[in-house]
This record gives sequence, structure tokens and C-alpha cells, in this order.
Amino acid sequence: MKKLTKITLSVLVILSCVLPYVNPLKVRALAKTYTYAYIDTDDLSTRTCPSTSCDRIRHDEGGIIWLNNPRVVEITEFIGDWVKVKYNYWGFTYEGYMYKGYLGGIKTVTLDENYANSLVAKGFPDSYVEKLTKMHAIHPNWNFEVSRVGTTLDDATNNEYSPLSKNLISTTNTSQLSTDPGAYNGSYIQFEPGWYAPSWQTLSYYLDARNFLDDNSIFMFEQLSYSDSQTEAIVQSLLNGTFMAGSYNYNGQNYTFARTFVEAGRTYGVSPVHLAARVLQEQGRNGSATTNMNSDGKTYHNYFNFNAYGSTTDQIVSNALSYAKRNGWDNEYKAIFGGAEEISDGYITNNQDTLFYQKFNLVGYYSKYSHQYMANIQAPYSEAYSSYYSYFDAGLIDSAFTFKIPVYDGMGSGTYIATKSNNNNLSSLNVSSCTLNPAFNSSISIYNCTVDNSVSSVTVTAAPADSKAKVSGTGVFNLNVGNNTVKVVVKAEDETEKTYTVTITRKEASSSQDSSSTVEPNTVIQSAGYKNSNNNLSGFTVGEDISGVINFLKSKNSSVTVKMYDANNKEITGGKISTGQKIVIKGSNEKTYNVVIYGDVNGDGKISAQDFSKIKSHILGSNNLNGAYSSAADSNKDGKISAQDFSKVKSHILGTTKLTQ
Repeated sequence: MKKLTKITLSVLVILSCVLPYVNPLKVRALAKTYTYAYIDTDDLSTRTCPSTSCDRIRHDEGGIIWLNNPRVVEITEFIGDWVKVKYNYWGFTYEGYMYKGYLGGIKTVTLDENYANSLVAKGFPDSYVEKLTKMHAIHPNWNFEVSRVGTTLDDATNNEYSPLSKNLISTTNTSQLSTDPGAYNGSYIQFEPGWYAPSWQTLSYYLDARNFLDDNSIFMFEQLSYSDSQTEAIVQSLLNGTFMAGSYNYNGQNYTFARTFVEAGRTYGVSPVHLAARVLQEQGRNGSATTNMNSDGKTYHNYFNFNAYGSTTDQIVSNALSYAKRNGWDNEYKAIFGGAEEISDGYITNNQDTLFYQKFNLVGYYSKYSHQYMANIQAPYSEAYSSYYSYFDAGLIDSAFTFKIPVYDGMGSGTYIATKSNNNNLSSLNVSSCTLNPAFNSSISIYNCTVDNSVSSVTVTAAPADSKAKVSGTGVFNLNVGNNTVKVVVKAEDETEKTYTVTITRKEASSSQDSSSTVEPNTVIQSAGYKNSNNNLSGFTVGEDISGVINFLKSKNSSVTVKMYDANNKEITGGKISTGQKIVIKGSNEKTYNVVIYGDVNGDGKISAQDFSKIKSHILGSNNLNGAYSSAADSNKDGKISAQDFSKVKSHILGTTKLTQ
């Protein structure tokens, strides 16, 4: 770089006093105009070409997309009486053709470059600016503010991706689902009825705010503090046609649900529209099994579905009912006010003051990544549209809303949803004359098997779990004496690959002695680095897959037999390592070891509020812990279960201090 002379510096100083300040931050490229329209009817579809003879556009699950008023579409081309449009539907961007007679108020606006530059000056990346400038052209009173996440999108996705049950999606489109161990075992695992773990790519898409910067989705970023502009009439318009359209009795007075939401919102500083939309998201328009729950001669309500989790409907309802009973929610008024208070105390005051941040806790003051209202990654979208609809219906859509929009560090060009299957698993794997160890499981990729010396060749066969995947590496293989490695590669439809490795050992001709008879199981445990206390094993990684533990132990001595069993003595080959499971190693003798994960007191393989609840019950004498579960509760390893253990587990959950295994 050339040095500046004193004369040059003097000139620059003079010019800086004379010339007006010019903001150096400018948007790099911006469209000149934006043409849009509102759909002016219901049940309108788009076509693949400008004719009613063309196919209707279908969504990612294969059904026809039906659009209803109010929904904004961008018009990209006029073709006679038809137009080509672009629109967002459940987070996906689609393009198609529709008859322009079904559109109301077609408008073309000029995009304001000065406004675009002001967004850049605020800190919005270029990839945000054009979309927000289009929103400003339609709604000039809307205010967009940068919300710095303080990490990259990839890092946020990585933190949200584990454990797999943290974020769920309900879809029949398997290309959006995770095939990682724990989410897939030959079929996609349901964490709750109909709910699956999304793929990393799908989750990243829903974390990327840029995919939702349009009229119908942007209210997921609306700041959710109370405003007097959100009147009872607005809330009522949202509730019409639902199970909350009418009224109920409380303390001898008649209350409408709309009035209740407004009063609860005013009391706790929360948007009543948000409260109503949240209940509709959780309960549906006709209510659900947790809307009215009868117990002890009373009817309890858990409208916001607090603590409503479980693998079956009965478990979900049971947990939701217990929560409602503890809080005394035996009336509609109490349930709504109680839920509003918890949302305010638990979320709004924790900086989780948008629908997006309530689902994805990226900026909370405490429990970052874990203090999240729901598992459904599509919930912010559906709730946002409910808010949008109610404001539109009440004629308030152009009010001065403020939107708090997440911006990550070092953002790339954008994210996308996979349209091709990423399933690169096998549904079967067989080696002739050879028994696989462990038994085949689609999530396990490393196997061993042994054949006699008399077997000089084997046939390897395999079938893909997805019909669109391709398999290579199968066929007939000649065997050398000793170890032979066969690699079977599965290429998914999206061309991602997974390799299954089988080590086939052909015995020596003179070998007659079983080498495992000389191996002591404790020696295997010691070489693996696990801690053994009276056959209770610790030192595992929380969330580690069982298949990895088995293969790791076998890698210390391939001649021993290693098997694992659950608490009911059923053999298991995959899933999460958990307290109460058993490891059986057969060598010179056979030994059984109990798995201990410190902090995992209930044996589900994770450390959660349920665990410190069990420790507390043990200390109070209401529920005694025994065996491996007692050892897991002794988190400070002092030989007893006390309040110190309770405190250590709680600190781990809150992210203050991590438990050592």
C-alpha cells in the first residue's frame, strides 16, 4: 500500500469538512421494481404452464397446493390472461401459472434504493436486503431490526441437531428426514406418533431466516410484547370457526375466549394474538386430547401443551394432565392465564420474544439451544400465518410492526431443502457361509465374520433401503487366509454415499484352538479405558451409539464375543448407550457388566429434568434408586446420593458445569 503524504492528508481533512457524508455501505444489486398481488379467492391452484390443461403444481409431499386469501404472490411474467407467479408455501418457494382474474389489486412498485442502503447500514447482509425492501414497498410502516445470533448458521445447526429428539418434523417426504443412527434403523424412527427427526440440511433451512422473508411468513420474527392495538376484535377474528369462537363461565361471569386472551396478554406483557395463535397451533381448530381432560371429577385444560410429550398419545395426555393438575388449570380462564404467565416468564423475558426464538433458542440469556417451546420446526411458519391472517382480516396489516430478524456470522449464499432422497442405508446385508457380528442393522456400518479354512470364497449380497439408491461392491470374493475386507457402497438418490465394511477372517488350516479362551473380559475392559467398579462400567460418552461401543470393545480383541442387553434382558445392537443396560463379554470366561451414565438416572441415555427429579424423589424417600441407577445418581462419585448430586445434574442441564463420566 502506498503511504499518504502530509499534503494528501491535509486535502482529505479539508474535503471531509466540505463534502457531505456519504455512507460507504451500499446494496450491491437491487431489482428496480416489484409486482405483486393478493389471491382474491379460496382453493386456488397454480399450473405448470399457462393453461387449464396443464398439471397443477404439487407440494413436497405430492399433494396439490391450494392457495387461499389472503396470500401475496410475486408476479414475474404476464402471458395474456395468465401470469407466472412465485410464492412461499410451508417454507418452500414455488413457481407456477394462474389466471390473473383470480388475483386482486395487482400492483407494481418501485424499490427504494435509499431504503435498501439503510438496511445495509443496519447490518443486514445483501442476501436479506432485496426481500426486505420488497416488504417495505408493500408495508412502509413495517420496521426491520437486525438480531445478531453471534455464531455461524452451521454452528447453530450443529447445536440444534443434537439430540435428535430436540427438533422434529411431521412429513411423508423422506428426503427431509435424518438417516443418522438413532433416527433411522431400517425405517424412520417416530419420536412421537407421526413425528421424525429432520435431516441436518432440513434443519439448517428452517434456521435460515432468509427463507421466510415474505408477507405470509415474516410474522415469525414479530416482537411479541403486548400492544393496545391488538384488540379483542382482532383476536376474535382469529378464533372464529374454532372451538374457542364462543364463551365459557368463570366465577359466575361469562367470558369470551378472545377477551381472556386480551386480558392475559395485557397482564403479562405478551401479544394476545400470539397467545391465541399458539393455542391454535397446539390444539388445532377443533381441539385435541389435551383440550379437555377429565380427572378426579374435574375437567383440566392444557391449551399450550406444557409438558405434553411422550411416544404414545396416552403418555402425552398423561404428562399434559399431570402438569395441568399441578397448576390447578381446571377452568379455561386459569389455563389461558397460567399459560400466558409461563410464556412471559419463561420466554419473553429470556430474550425469546419472537415465534422463531421460542422455537430456536439461539439468543436466550439462559439454557441456549435447549430452552425451546416446541419440537416442531415448522411451527413458527404456521403460527406466523395465523398472526398475519388475523391482522389482515382486521385491517391492521399495515400497522407499525417491528420484526427482529436473526443474522448469523459469515452467512453464505443461502440454504435449500433436499428434493432427492438422502437415504444411503442398506435394508439387508449377507455373506454366504458367514454370520455377521454384530447382527445386521442398517445404522451399523462395520461388521466382522469368520469362516473355516475350507471356505475359499463367499458371496456378498445387499439391498438398498431406498429403491432410488444404488449399491456397489457386492458379488463373489476369493478369500486369503487371515483378514479380508469387503466394502459395500450405497449411493443415495442425492449421490451421498455410505460404506458398509465387512472384515471376513479365514482361519488357518492348522488352527484348532479358540484364542478367545485365553482372553480375560476384565483385560478387554481395561484396554478400552472404561472405569470398572464392582462390574459397574462408566466412562462412556453421553449419547454414544451402542454399535460403536460394541465395535470399540471388539477392536481391543476380535476373538471375544461382545453382546449388549437392555434393562429387560433383550439383546440390542443399536440405539443410545444408557444406564441399566448390560454388556456381556465372553472370553476365557463370561462376565456381565452394568452400564452407568452419571446423571442418566432414568435410563433413557440423556441427562434431563426427569433425572434430577428422580434424584430429588430418592433424597425425599418417595422413590428409592437401586443398582446401576443408584450409581448414576451419585454424580459427584462420593458414594452417596445427596443434594450435591442433585445440584451437579441441574448445573449440567443448564449448561453451567458439565458432568464428567
